[in-house]
Amino acid sequence: MCDYTKNYSSPSIHIVIFTGGEFPPADTIVKYWQSMPSPDYVIAADSGLVAARTYASFFHFSIDAILGDMDSLEEHSLLDEYSRDIIHTFPVYKDFTDTELALQTAYQKSSDCFITLIGGDGGRLDHLMGIFDLFATSLHPHVWLTKEQALWFITSGDTVTVTHIQDMEPISFARTYGKRSGGVIESDGLEWESALFRKEGMPSISNRIKCNYGTEQNPLHIQVKQGDFIMFLPLTAHVTIQHSKV
Repeated sequence: MCDYTKNYSSPSIHIVIFTGGEFPPADTIVKYWQSMPSPDYVIAADSGLVAARTYASFFHFSIDAILGDMDSLEEHSLLDEYSRDIIHTFPVYKDFTDTELALQTAYQKSSDCFITLIGGDGGRLDHLMGIFDLFATSLHPHVWLTKEQALWFITSGDTVTVTHIQDMEPISFARTYGKRSGGVIESDGLEWESALFRKEGMPSISNRIKCNYGTEQNPLHIQVKQGDFIMFLPLTAHVTIQHSKV
């Protein structure tokens, strides 16, 4: 799904974080999971443990760390099934969300990691905005799998190839939180190419691939010339990212 190398001297490790909230059913991201390297480290943040257990039984992996204040984990008895050594409990009144704590833990494992964040959809809007805000920080996930969409972080120097999108499936682009302008993307394969992107606000909402690209399996090509962007894609999209220094 993703061929991504940020540091050529040190291969990325794949870290998967499960956070609370709605998450895509495991059987909807089989292609994503199979196309990615097997996770080197799996973190469950608070009630994200429920999603982690669901995925673990489907994809057969172990959970390496469970952390958070556990205020949204309804069945605390689930923790009894795991070694106390991997459970890290934090106070309810703290300066960071459980998702942020999980991301901090991931980057402490490796500064050169590829992070898949799963869950966090639905429910409170402030939690949703808080996760999106993380894309504007150095502690960001690279892919965020919500219940119905995949959000991909792309940055200067990225060359992106996307396949397995149907003709009418929506594709959108956003700047990272707090940036209403700036950045440069070049595209080949969109119905409304990057030359038509908005100069302020979200560059493109509900775009799509060119007519017949889905049936003919022609790839969509994106080059990020400047800035950071979030690319919204269907969960079934196949994405390859190659990163070069600019």
